[in-house]
Amino acid sequence: MVNFSSDKIEKLLDLIYDAAAENDLWPHALTAIADLTHSEGGILFGQSVTAQRVYFDFNGRLNEECNRAYQERHMNNPWSQYMETQPVGRLVQSDQAIPLSKLQATAFYDEVLRPQEVGHNGMIALAARDDFRAAFNMCRSERRGPLDPDEERLLEWLSPHLRRSVTLGFRIDGYLAVQHAAFDVLDRLADGVVVLDHKARVLFSNAAARRMSEEGALRLHHSIATHSPVHSQRLNELVRAALQGTAGGTMSLPRNQDGRLLTILVSSIRSKDLGRLSDAGVKDAAVLLFVVDPANRRSIPLGRIMDAYGLTHAEARVALASSSGSTTIETARALGLSPNTIKTHLRRVFAKTATRRQAQLASLMASIGSVRVADVDWEQ
Repeated sequence: MVNFSSDKIEKLLDLIYDAAAENDLWPHALTAIADLTHSEGGILFGQSVTAQRVYFDFNGRLNEECNRAYQERHMNNPWSQYMETQPVGRLVQSDQAIPLSKLQATAFYDEVLRPQEVGHNGMIALAARDDFRAAFNMCRSERRGPLDPDEERLLEWLSPHLRRSVTLGFRIDGYLAVQHAAFDVLDRLADGVVVLDHKARVLFSNAAARRMSEEGALRLHHSIATHSPVHSQRLNELVRAALQGTAGGTMSLPRNQDGRLLTILVSSIRSKDLGRLSDAGVKDAAVLLFVVDPANRRSIPLGRIMDAYGLTHAEARVALASSSGSTTIETARALGLSPNTIKTHLRRVFAKTATRRQAQLASLMASIGSVRVADVDWEQ
């Protein structure tokens, strides 16, 4: 009788759930299950028989050459055909799919099973969607025979844990992929983006920020500074304030080459959107800086801002113009509108974007809309 409360079982469960985040642990988990069930070995894989493609496989002590033969020539076999119609989570003994005597007459048996002395299999579909299936196989020798009742009970008991771990693994992998893609987007922003940790050390800088560093406007080594001691002191004050949990702030910085003003927006990382940065392989993220060159404001498509927050065309133009730090009068002059009209549009913009002042709006515009787009007209 299987003791489901034994130390071995508890350690196995820990291993199964740890494998969700660390795939290299799956072969160890499969080998441990094989030992407990007196099996030759196990395999966990995701595949599409229709596409004839194996997307991933983790092998616990089975023959790799036989596994390659399976992937190259025998994905469509009596076992896989039978499992295509089986519900997720159900343990199926291979003899239910096809008797061993008939299996031995197939090329699948000759090339995949016979070389590793496998004749029986315990199979569980762990996930299924369209023509994709994630599956677990515990392979048995002909001498050992099919799973006995105790071994069946163990695999049936493990089935929901295997399913949860695989599903969790999909989510973790998908989340990491999204986060890596997000950093790819950050690297294409026209504005500089810098992420600092709780000790004000640089964790991440995008391509635009690195270019500003090469040009001398910023200094990005272990910490962030500017070419000017006075401006560096002001920047340090804003970073310290953000580290203490305040909203941060905004400052201007003359470019070293032509004196054109850059705007630096400093914000603590607290919102659910910015919080993702600290989970995407960038540990201890605490402060986010946008370094905005007003000349790049023309690179933001108004449609992107309108879609993101439900702004009208006129409101998006005002939000974009105001994000460079201009006063109400300067924005009115630039857009050919009255100051009262600018104020009216800004009130609506603040309400729709959940911001309260222009510094917050500028940070928002920098974060959502400054991907380079060629030949975009600011007055569109």
